[in-house]
Amino acid sequence: MTADTVLVVGCTSASAHGQDQMRRLAAQAAARGLRVLGVDTPAALAGGIWRMAADEVRPLDYSDEEACRRFAAARPEAAAVLTLKEGAVLAAARLARALGLPGNALEAVRTIRTKDLCRDALRNAGFTQPRSTVAADLREAERFLAESGGNGPWIVKPRDGMGSAGVSLVRSAHDLPAALDALGGVRPFLVEEFVHGEEFSAEGVMLGGVCRILGLTRKRTGAGFVETGHRMPAGLDATIDELARAETARAVAATGISHGIVHVEFWTTPEGGIVLGEIHARPGGDFLHALVEHTRPGLELFGALLDDLLGRPAAAIPPETGAAGSDFLVLAPGRVAAVEGWGMLSRSSGLLAAHLGVWPGDILGPVTSSADRHGVLVAGADGTEGVETVLAEARGRLSIVMETAR
Repeated sequence: MTADTVLVVGCTSASAHGQDQMRRLAAQAAARGLRVLGVDTPAALAGGIWRMAADEVRPLDYSDEEACRRFAAARPEAAAVLTLKEGAVLAAARLARALGLPGNALEAVRTIRTKDLCRDALRNAGFTQPRSTVAADLREAERFLAESGGNGPWIVKPRDGMGSAGVSLVRSAHDLPAALDALGGVRPFLVEEFVHGEEFSAEGVMLGGVCRILGLTRKRTGAGFVETGHRMPAGLDATIDELARAETARAVAATGISHGIVHVEFWTTPEGGIVLGEIHARPGGDFLHALVEHTRPGLELFGALLDDLLGRPAAAIPPETGAAGSDFLVLAPGRVAAVEGWGMLSRSSGLLAAHLGVWPGDILGPVTSSADRHGVLVAGADGTEGVETVLAEARGRLSIVMETAR
């Protein structure tokens, strides 16, 4: 019998968490006797970017709709289509439709990928959402601030960005020119009311068209809303925890997402409510997949996705236990003089992953998005205190020395 072929759209990754996701996907596919066909753009495949260990890799400009149709016509052996990358979720839906395979509706994917459309869809479904508008220029943004009564703050960001790139906090109209400069020429853009509250995310997977929330994550953020750490479990009050799981699952259903791993951002408000943020039909970044699998021992997150796409019986979801977390290294601008102790981190029991992206001689600029962070430590333990201990010990073994100003 010929092994079922799984088509993975976007099989290269420059990020440590993306590479770890693809390693786990490849291993869990192999354990199920599946053949993996990876595709990525010709530029990515020729550029020396890390690629997953697939049985076969082919070039495909998946942003080109016609190229996707031609590819689907030539590769009818695919039994499932998936992606782990934000920029490929629309292409995965398009390829699944062309191949007649399970996948998300194109309109649903377009909705969640465009932040203002997602806000509208959630608002129309009865979810509390911040007031927002799409602005073409400074004048339209100023008008929205004035119509909001001048009671800020507000957020300015791209309509379809990721990783906190181009996101600015605006306290008055005087801050708008700098916020628009941070967008790097992106027009139109989104302006919305700032949501007061703590920020979290829900990690889940679609099984039989139903969203199963596997864990809630508490976020830590730094300057420019760049995420600097994650903790699971989130430590929410039991009532709020239950509400958050129900509301995030209901929001996924309201947007029409039916397949894939999902990542939903939300805030808890001082009044005890939930305000939904962005919805993604792919795994969360920042090693959230590793936190999920650690806190549900025995779970194969990507295997569960594969089984669902192939129509295979879903394995029982293991119960939540233990804790996991990540801390990102964010260094001040300057030149790296020395890195000490990195090799000792392998002795830190409890580390699930560790990655360092800077070395002596590197010149560091400001951190304005997730891609600018300088490294990450990921830990798992029996409880939250154990996670903090592992991370503190690992950070204590590492010293990154910056050149002093002359």
